[in-house]
Amino acid sequence: MQSPENAAALADIVRHAAAHDTPLRLAGSGTWQHAGGPFVSDSPVSLAALRGVIAYEPGDLVITVGAGTTLSDLDAATRPHGQMLAVHPYGSPHGTIGACVATASPAPLALGDLATRDLVLGLDVVTGTGEVTRVGGRVVKNVAGFDLVRLHIGAWGTLGAITEVTLRLHAIPQVDAIMVGTLEQDIAHALPALVANRAPLPMIVRLRPNRPAEVWARVSGNTQRAAALTDRLAALGVTALSHVANADALRETPSNAVVLRARTAVSDAAPFVLAAQRAFPDAELLYDPAKGSLRIVHSLAQLDGTGAPLDARIAQLMTTAATNGAQHAVSVVVDQGRTTPHTRNAIEQGLKRAMDPRDVMNRYEGVHASEPQHA
Repeated sequence: MQSPENAAALADIVRHAAAHDTPLRLAGSGTWQHAGGPFVSDSPVSLAALRGVIAYEPGDLVITVGAGTTLSDLDAATRPHGQMLAVHPYGSPHGTIGACVATASPAPLALGDLATRDLVLGLDVVTGTGEVTRVGGRVVKNVAGFDLVRLHIGAWGTLGAITEVTLRLHAIPQVDAIMVGTLEQDIAHALPALVANRAPLPMIVRLRPNRPAEVWARVSGNTQRAAALTDRLAALGVTALSHVANADALRETPSNAVVLRARTAVSDAAPFVLAAQRAFPDAELLYDPAKGSLRIVHSLAQLDGTGAPLDARIAQLMTTAATNGAQHAVSVVVDQGRTTPHTRNAIEQGLKRAMDPRDVMNRYEGVHASEPQHA
């Protein structure tokens, strides 16, 4: 595996790959290798050496780090200054910030319901032509022209390799605790109340087969605010409340699982989640009442066994949600465990042609013919 130590060395690798039609498989810590694909993996390139703090101004709440910096390293650098990244994305703490940005990994219990994309101010990227580019900046107000930062967030490294990330930080609250309890009511009755009354509590409803429904909530602020939020949880019908050390039990995702992101309007919470339970009875479901999003984690082995195919289950989810009374469309994307190639739409094809015309960056398996697709 090639492991460049700076952006210039990576650019040389990319230019050589483009000249010889060699697809590159980008990797950080290797914890996301089963996600987003399937990708051609013949020529792996590790970005782990692009690691460490490049610039940090605690007074500005802004930090620039190499893309190979792990989330745990980032926390170690900022915590002594009373600061933190406000999101803790799904996956391992040993995953890299570059991978989190490239996958647009959602984050359960993010402070202020922020998403990873809300905290990225700027990126350095090596494109598929070997050009080293900088998008965004190192200050909060830096938007001019097209927002090319957002273009790379969630592109799965198919438009370029992220080498540096500039992030906005937040001060660590006086109290910042994770609390877990169980729901008194069944899901059909409890979810509408949670959606309507949960603010300002970051919250995840966790549903597992043959287990009571759990509510995970982030209680933060000063002492008085934390106490008030805890009272609110009890008022929402969450019982047997207790503190847990962290939210790692929510964040950890087995590599041999299919992970789906499903979403619809929060007003359709109950019919949507009930339909997902019916379509994926053996899965773990994590519902975010703030965003109306549902993370579905299902064993790949079970799915490949006697169960219904993935596409059939997704279709059942959409149909059943509508039958149950959902008024809005449901969107579903595969986050991990994709078994068929992704088909690019016309806009994606144009972006790919502009930024990676030889299709060398994280090339999808099964979509490459004898000649480069975008030559």
